[in-house]
Amino acid sequence: MNSKRIRGFKNLIRITVLGLASIGIAACSTAPLSSLPSIATAANAYSPFSYKQKQLEQLVQWDVEGKLAVYVNNKNNSGLMTWRQRGNEFDLLINGPLGSGQLRIEGKPGLVIATSNKDQVTSNTIENLFEQEFGWSFPMQDLHYWVRGIPKPNSVAKISYNPQGDASTIEQSGWHVTYHSYNKLTTLPYIQEDSLVTLAMPKKIEIIGEDIRLILVLKSWSNLSPFPSPNLSANLSPKLAPNRQ
Repeated sequence: MNSKRIRGFKNLIRITVLGLASIGIAACSTAPLSSLPSIATAANAYSPFSYKQKQLEQLVQWDVEGKLAVYVNNKNNSGLMTWRQRGNEFDLLINGPLGSGQLRIEGKPGLVIATSNKDQVTSNTIENLFEQEFGWSFPMQDLHYWVRGIPKPNSVAKISYNPQGDASTIEQSGWHVTYHSYNKLTTLPYIQEDSLVTLAMPKKIEIIGEDIRLILVLKSWSNLSPFPSPNLSANLSPKLAPNRQ
């Protein structure tokens, strides 16, 4: 792989990975902050939010489609995104960032493969992949929860709430997350058998770090479930599929 292709692939990865999340930039109104106080830890959360948090933490699968916008190094980039999560496996497809075509990131515990139109890199985790190959990192473990509108468990978080009892802001791991709007989704039986459940899933999220500003709009959520369905291995790259005797 020559140096020019490596730089191109690294630039593509660096911008698009910030949109994980595993999203349609659309007109959204900012959800007002309530007068409820912020809290120091998720364990002491405002009661209505605590109940919602327990529901959302149980989600083990989802599909979400949308668009991301990334502001980094005085540049603005955007791309379309599809994120499928099935338990510990994920399949992320990003189209159009930097006008460079398509990027697919597939993973399961112990192995992540990132494939562009020209090149492919692998690692044992997304965090290590970008730290080792590109010299920087992003809190993917936190984002896995932030995308659901909740903080990462067992980690200090400062939270404020909107009047509906959903998170309005989360400050965690040195990042500031703002939830500008939510989608109301009715799902299949969730906790109580034979009952439909309405969940508030984030629609527009703004994530700000030291040198990065990321906007995600999670336009189309589907297949939300706390119950595992068949894994993604059959659809993933051969390297990710389980070995068969």
